[in-house]
Amino acid sequence: MTDLSPLAGLLRTYAYGYTASHDFSVCDQIMVDDYVLHMNAFSLRGRDEQYKPATAKQYRQFPGLGFTVHGFISNGERAALHFTEHGSSVLSGTSASWQGVSMYRWDHERLTECRVEQDYFSRAAQQQSGVPLPVSPPAMDPFMAGDEDPSPHTEDVVRTWLESSRWLDDTEVRRDDGHADTPRARIADPSSRVLDLFSAGPHAAFHVLVSGTYAGGLGEAHDELRGVQGELYATGLVQVVDGRPRGHVVTDRHTYLRRLAATA
Repeated sequence: MTDLSPLAGLLRTYAYGYTASHDFSVCDQIMVDDYVLHMNAFSLRGRDEQYKPATAKQYRQFPGLGFTVHGFISNGERAALHFTEHGSSVLSGTSASWQGVSMYRWDHERLTECRVEQDYFSRAAQQQSGVPLPVSPPAMDPFMAGDEDPSPHTEDVVRTWLESSRWLDDTEVRRDDGHADTPRARIADPSSRVLDLFSAGPHAAFHVLVSGTYAGGLGEAHDELRGVQGELYATGLVQVVDGRPRGHVVTDRHTYLRRLAATA
């Protein structure tokens, strides 16, 4: 393969021509006017009215914000990225890196929608400690992988895995900042609902929420929230190997705690 597919080329421009360079003129070229961003319980609609102001706020906090791509999949109609954002905050005076998984739709010219979760829990912890986590190695050349056809089998395996809530404790999947001992929410009587899912060959990307009772896991400072009912959101990029999903899942554990506190 010698050329990027159209969707891969668009997402490459998104990653390096816009996000990593903070160039909003490129944003205008690659996103429709009514672009929609879904993140946990919130949605921003309108490229100029809502999306740009929210992104500009982050760029002001992290004026040197970088964007590293660890994985990319595409089936020609949908695409997804596993990435790390990283930089030094002018507010805290400290640096941090935090991972995310994002999913995209397009109209065959420009991007129309994004679903994403980012690990702001880890970012906040690094800013508080003053000790940033190293950025994982980038993918060698992710956008040259080529489009792969959707796979009903892959989607069935991943959907069953998600709806059973096995994804919450599966040791074959890395979570959030990727460390084995990273704090993770324990949820009693979990019930998972798939918000979005697509496949590209043996790979799949998804957006899921799990409802249940918080049973700890995110630090003693939040133990007063045990027993509170809430919803945890996650996005993931996985590959089905020998019938099992393997890959990376990013949860919204930071805003999850905020929602639990508001409920309590």
